[in-house]
Amino acid sequence: MAGTSGSKAEKQFLKRVKPYRDQLVKDHVDSPQEGFQYFESKEYQTDHRAGGSIMSQKIKAGGLKGILGLLKIFTKHMVKMRKGINVCFEDLEPYLVELENKGALINKSSPLLETYPNVELWETLQTYAYEHYGVRMGFTEVPEQLVFKDKTILFRYAIVCIQEMQKSEIDCAPKLKASAEVMRVYKELGIAVNEIAKWLRENYNIQCQSNHPLGGLVNTTPLAGKAGLGWQGSNGLLITPWYGQRQRIAPIFIENKIFSYTDNDDHRWIESFCSQCRRCERACPVGAIYHEKQVSASNISGIGETRTCIDRSKCFPQFNSTMGCGICMKVCPFSQGEGSYEKIKKAYDKKTAKTATHERLISKNGQLDNP
Repeated sequence: MAGTSGSKAEKQFLKRVKPYRDQLVKDHVDSPQEGFQYFESKEYQTDHRAGGSIMSQKIKAGGLKGILGLLKIFTKHMVKMRKGINVCFEDLEPYLVELENKGALINKSSPLLETYPNVELWETLQTYAYEHYGVRMGFTEVPEQLVFKDKTILFRYAIVCIQEMQKSEIDCAPKLKASAEVMRVYKELGIAVNEIAKWLRENYNIQCQSNHPLGGLVNTTPLAGKAGLGWQGSNGLLITPWYGQRQRIAPIFIENKIFSYTDNDDHRWIESFCSQCRRCERACPVGAIYHEKQVSASNISGIGETRTCIDRSKCFPQFNSTMGCGICMKVCPFSQGEGSYEKIKKAYDKKTAKTATHERLISKNGQLDNP
């Protein structure tokens, strides 16, 4: 079932590519464990007497009212969501057959390599994605440290896609209305990346692998940060200039570097701002957001390091009992609507400049006092 530590389609995919992992893009010794795997681990279930799948844990935690609400949400979205997850892997069948028959994926010679960086195509792709699906995107290379433990992807380069969750719905967190919006965007973004990948294959003969936003094969938050779309906030979620934390993320892995990377450090200042803000940390009802982040992997190209931001053993029971929580996302100052990012950045720059001027004056006076 979708939402567990891997759909049947994903498990079958990983089983088929396992003999060829050394030729593909596999996990690194420092790769993190995908979240759903932890929640279904013996360690978590023993500590919390959870028992069963993630879905059964939700049902136990939510009570009758929560169960009815959850069933309504899942009835509305789950069929298409499950279909979207399956399509991600069904579309890979030609690649898997080639892998099994030839022992390797044969890199296809593409005319797009000769016309790199294909500026016009990149602009066309962005326009198509946004006008049809409300998707914004960046392009980057996938570091192996961001491939989840024991998982594999076919291609090294990623078009990283984000889609907005509506503020009016997220503002209802931790009520079910917010959870319904999260599920809606999981469904819609899953459809979007499948359709965009199909468009790339059919129109430009680009070999690619879409990956659904629910679960997934890679750690998408730092990947999106690397692609220049935003930066990780104190609670571990991506913050972007367009939506704050109100988005979901899904990648499309492609075979060749046919576009220029969108990698940049423009949003890294968010990390410093969050260390001063801490609004999400104070708002968390179970104290799950770490005050001091824990480095999980270092020396990652374009990122530097990844950090563990929440205590999963505290977060997940709260997440289950409220059918999604979302309080930290709701209170984030970046998530307050259009113009929030620019307003915060302007105030931050002004404060930083004032602090820098003050420090220079102190330094100058110190030098005069101590010639």
